Amino acid sequence: MTHLEAVKAIVHFSEKRSEAFSVLLSASQSEVVYCVSNQDVLIVLDKVLSKQLDIDELEMWAQLLDMREDIDTQQVEGALYALSNPEQMGELSVKKLQTLRQVLSG
Repeated sequence: MTHLEAVKAIVHFSEKRSEAFSVLLSASQSEVVYCVSNQDVLIVLDKVLSKQLDIDELEMWAQLLDMREDIDTQQVEGALYALSNPEQMGELSVKKLQTLRQVLSG
């Protein structure tokens, strides 16, 4: 698995994310290899809304993306902030995720 493939596996919360974590542990973060889009966030939100993922996993996912320097999250920084900071933004719920999904889709 390449660095880019590993980043994409994490961004899309794919089944290959365990392997991807191993790759990312040794990967350089000196340059951006992927830019996260609204579509990427929508893919993961849909997984949570369809109960393939837990809301707690979503929070950790958003925090991870925000920490990685090889992932550009500028386009979705507001959404990631809302997902990774329930203390400031209020606890995540299905209703809030549906609202965020509508905003990102629009």
